[in-house]
Amino acid sequence: MDSKYQLLNTYLLPIIHLMNDSTVNEIMVNRYDDIWVKRFSHKHEKIKNVFEENQLKGLITLLASTSHREIGDERSSKDTFKIISAGIPGFRFEAWSKPVSLYGPSLTIRKISTVFIPLDTYSKLGTFTIEIGEFLKKKVTKKNTILIAGATGSGKTTFFNSLIDHIPSDERLIVIETIPELNIPKRNVLYLQADAEQGYSVNRLIESALRGLPDRILIGELRGVEADGFLTICNTGHPGSIATIHANSSIDALLRLEDMVMEGRKNISINSLKKRISTINPIVIYIQIEEKNSKKIPVLTEIIEIKGLKNHEYLYEKII
Repeated sequence: MDSKYQLLNTYLLPIIHLMNDSTVNEIMVNRYDDIWVKRFSHKHEKIKNVFEENQLKGLITLLASTSHREIGDERSSKDTFKIISAGIPGFRFEAWSKPVSLYGPSLTIRKISTVFIPLDTYSKLGTFTIEIGEFLKKKVTKKNTILIAGATGSGKTTFFNSLIDHIPSDERLIVIETIPELNIPKRNVLYLQADAEQGYSVNRLIESALRGLPDRILIGELRGVEADGFLTICNTGHPGSIATIHANSSIDALLRLEDMVMEGRKNISINSLKKRISTINPIVIYIQIEEKNSKKIPVLTEIIEIKGLKNHEYLYEKII
């Protein structure tokens, strides 16, 4: 094991058993002596484990180093030194330091799901019907552009992996993420990791990926101006691209897409933008966690397929 990861494990000792606990998917360190966990299908739970404050500071500094970032002291003028996004195999970290975090260093750890759920299994779980499963397989194979919308923790990435499984095996894929979560074994696939602090934004990687001979470009999450790049690849000979987006409904996902594009392109009219979006005829899927038979499962509550525009409003077929 790399010496840096050995040291990291030492700093993680107060919570390492939680990271290895298969029932825990979130660990929230509000401060060194205030730690909570979230288990699958359960509410937040406060735990007794505590860090030494300097131990937590050291952990965040080491996480920054492991992810090729630096973290400054409280006097640093750079905000990027006080907010660290990092990842190690199987986990995603977000850390805050003073003065951003009012009471000292704080840390949130999300466990990256390694579970693969076939679309047919989703049908058995009650996520959607067999007919919807067949519809999705057909749309993926036929290279429809797909947006997967939902809240944090709704299962977007796990579902994304399930859709990828139905992309024909002879296609070359390029995956762009900020924190690696998608796992596509035994394929011709190139993984690219964005890091805006180092000058490699998702948008920059999209431009570069177009020169990498992809059949499809898959984007882990649309968060900002890269939405314009996503529309560009879909409109310039790379249909079948897939991305996730945080939204509260399928229509809200389209409105967020518009907002993100206009954030980066102030000179584009909303009507021109709606035309760009409608031209790619995207399938927009909304997924959320619901309780069924005393179990919380992901459920596809909405699927719409954009068919065009009329009077500057989207025409769409509601599949669910």
